[in-house]
Amino acid sequence: MPEQIPSYQLKAAYWLPPDAPVLLEEDAAIQAFASGHGLLWVDITAHDTRAASMLLSQSFHFHPLAVEDALSPYERPALQRHDDVLFLTAHAVQQQNGEEVYTEIGFFLGQHFLVTVHTEAVPLIEYWFQRWTTQPDKVGKTSAHLLHLLLDAIVDEYFPPGDTLEEKSDELEDAIFAGSRDVQVGDILQVKRRLLEMRQHITPLRDILNALLRRDMELIPDEVVPYLQDVYDHTLRIAELADLNRDILAGVLDAYLSVVSNRLNEVMRILTVISTVLMSAALIAGIYGMNFVHMPELRWKAGYPLAAAMMVVVGVVEWYIFKRKGWI
Repeated sequence: MPEQIPSYQLKAAYWLPPDAPVLLEEDAAIQAFASGHGLLWVDITAHDTRAASMLLSQSFHFHPLAVEDALSPYERPALQRHDDVLFLTAHAVQQQNGEEVYTEIGFFLGQHFLVTVHTEAVPLIEYWFQRWTTQPDKVGKTSAHLLHLLLDAIVDEYFPPGDTLEEKSDELEDAIFAGSRDVQVGDILQVKRRLLEMRQHITPLRDILNALLRRDMELIPDEVVPYLQDVYDHTLRIAELADLNRDILAGVLDAYLSVVSNRLNEVMRILTVISTVLMSAALIAGIYGMNFVHMPELRWKAGYPLAAAMMVVVGVVEWYIFKRKGWI
């Protein structure tokens, strides 16, 4: 029988200075959560959203609306305050097979705990969870420090794909203005779509950070505010990068369409010249091809060579005139 995937995976670590952090099972984590002492980090990977929802609502007593938003991929990220718990979401980005893959992470922040919830594995969560269990005083002394650490790591993950998309935009721009025929409109629209998707994920996080900085949040101590301001500045840079490159690609698309239109005009101009030359030759052939009995030169032996010579001369003269006018 195939191995059954658990409804959710829960990892928890509890730190009560001066002792070292200890890893806890689910029941012990719930007890540590209720104690209100020390610092508890619980990370939940929800494979079954219904089971994870019951855990968050019944065991941790989080607000149902916050639990629903944490497990729903269709909700727009927002900042919510429910009693003494602060809830927010952010989208982590990973590059897989040359594309950006986004995973929503929900954060439940309390005075003595941080609970992170996501439906897919997130490498940066795994990395910082291991770091915190070994060096808690350097990684996160409070739940607000942990929140800043993870938000900073999430935002920093946007820079490599942002740089990649910027390089692709520059390459498309250079190729278009170099007259390359390898660029297709689909290539431009694909990069533009990826930039738009990145902006749609980073903009809500920017608004959340702005709200954290502007509101009076007792869960966010004053010493953490400058660090959150730095993360906010990074989100502005990413959003501006996405907007700038989208504008560049809009210009590239206009240039591409202009190049295609110019190529079509060149083709039509050449075809028009060829058609004009052939029409002149057809006119001569039509005149000498009329089968009237009393037609002059009908039985003239030099008629055929003369007609052919006239066609060639007229064609050469027209081609010379078009060449001088710059039409070909």
